[in-house]
Amino acid sequence: MKIGICSALANNIDLSIDYIGVDRGVEVLLAHNKTPIYAIGDFDSINNPDVLNQIEVTRLPTRKDVTDTHAAVEYAIEQGYDEIDIYGVTGGRLDHFFSAVCLLEKYANLKIRIIDDQNIIQLLLPGRHLVNKDQYKYFSLFALDKSYLDITGAHYPLNHYLLYRYDPLCVSNQVKDDQAVITTTDKIILVKSNDIKLF
Repeated sequence: MKIGICSALANNIDLSIDYIGVDRGVEVLLAHNKTPIYAIGDFDSINNPDVLNQIEVTRLPTRKDVTDTHAAVEYAIEQGYDEIDIYGVTGGRLDHFFSAVCLLEKYANLKIRIIDDQNIIQLLLPGRHLVNKDQYKYFSLFALDKSYLDITGAHYPLNHYLLYRYDPLCVSNQVKDDQAVITTTDKIILVKSNDIKLF
């Protein structure tokens, strides 16, 4: 089952799925005429607390050992969801963004993606993966530790290349025809992205 988590400002949310609203993300969803099925957080950044009256809510203390987004992911897992799209964690505080990226590895057995207007970030497990040509122009790969990589069907192919965590070699690749094939021996991060349109 799939669910979305909205933590803050997000413009391109998928309105076809249910959502958990996290803190101010509740107001963002309501602005898109999407009522979350659940709300969680300390709600320290919400503008109008009255919007919570129509939603099932768990209030978290301000001082806690997990972020509101982490708590929302744990709630989604408890409810049986195994696909989670997270919106609204990339445009503000970098510490919250990095903590969301940590969740990709913490829950590596689930399909969790971080999505914003320009990017989709997800974890790839060891094995063979297809990257289709779609609305995202670029794809980049980052090792969590180190991994041997093979890339075919891309502008920058690789053959059994050992990618280390500190190596930025695999930034801004592109699918050549219809799809690229990535084979990895360890967990890696895949980022699909576009340039921002300023005009």
